[in-house]
Amino acid sequence: MNFLNEINQKIIDKKTNIQDWIIDQSNRVSIPLYTSVDIRVSNFKLAPVDTNVFPAGFNNLPDFNRICASKLFREYIAKKYPNSKNILIVPELHTRNPYYWENIHVIKEILKKAGFEVSVGIIAEDINKDEFSFDTLSGDPIKAFKIYNEDHYIKTPVATPDLILINNDFSIDCPKILSNINQPIEPPIEIGWHSRKKDTHFEFYNELANELANIISIDPWLISIKTQDVHDANFDKDEDRLKLADTAGKLFEELNEEYRVRNINEEPTLFIKSNSGTYGMAVINVKNPEEMKSLNAEKRKRMRVSKGGKPVRDIVIQECIPSSLVTENNYVAEPVIYLIDAKVAGGFLRANKNKSNIENLNTRGMEFSTLLNKFTKNFQDDPCLNNIPPAYSILARTASIAAGYEIEKVMKEGGC
Repeated sequence: MNFLNEINQKIIDKKTNIQDWIIDQSNRVSIPLYTSVDIRVSNFKLAPVDTNVFPAGFNNLPDFNRICASKLFREYIAKKYPNSKNILIVPELHTRNPYYWENIHVIKEILKKAGFEVSVGIIAEDINKDEFSFDTLSGDPIKAFKIYNEDHYIKTPVATPDLILINNDFSIDCPKILSNINQPIEPPIEIGWHSRKKDTHFEFYNELANELANIISIDPWLISIKTQDVHDANFDKDEDRLKLADTAGKLFEELNEEYRVRNINEEPTLFIKSNSGTYGMAVINVKNPEEMKSLNAEKRKRMRVSKGGKPVRDIVIQECIPSSLVTENNYVAEPVIYLIDAKVAGGFLRANKNKSNIENLNTRGMEFSTLLNKFTKNFQDDPCLNNIPPAYSILARTASIAAGYEIEKVMKEGGC
């Protein structure tokens, strides 16, 4: 892929400048403990399309990337919470999905290998029992314990943690039991999807991408992504679909002009997403604004509610970057990169045999495989990250820093 190799080479050529810029940006904001970043790669541009601050999917990382993750967790916690030895993971509760609980199992093992004592605590104020068990793919059940707030300290029947690690995106609201706690909580509960907005994240990302593009002397368009928000939209109302179609039409006009001046012989398409969505829910794609006006019943249903039954009213319309990556089975794919302290821990390819190169891949039918760095050069000088191409690494780190700016904005505005 000539385009990707050219970007990779430009990044390698400016390696020292980029490293200095990343360090400078990382020192300006509160970097999230961990993130995962979905990246779309085409023959003419690439950019992050989703950044998760409470990432699941650690079970899809290869073993050598889990070693990197363990090292980075140890370094981050030693730097920020040097006296922490006992970590409590607070996961999702309302799921029995063994893939998700395998993710919790892997996070727990990564932290244990980093030298920490690790337990799992459940927010279950309305459930009258102290112990829970969840099945995982590997067959090792996860034991979890109900958490209690005693004098502003979180405890379970088996532990009083030094640090609380959240793996729950709190789509509906902030959990009161975790408010005003004396122990440190990472990431902060204030930045769950009850407060986060995708348009805010991509506004910060695009500003950073513009700075990065200037460093490596490329057109910022090549690594940025157009995103427009639409507030208070109900997909079951004709007038609201017209409002969405009008915004989509303007974005289509902009993209058509961008494609024309760059001699891109493809038709642009758009993703319509919940502005505070997760797990690939409440996402559709459209090929023209007229499609918005006459949206079929299936797509309207998909856009009614997001995770936890939360009504979808705040929308982002985002340019679709058609994926040019395919697996050996010819399935369309996209890289997913995992970071700790805005440093790359690893990644994998998400592929979907049921989807085309302009559709959402994070849905039924997806499969995972090991990333291959066909460019061969490694930006981070770390042998266990040889599978991460430089462009994926740097754009993911940029998105993680953008999440830091987003966190600061949410916290200043009150969060919960």
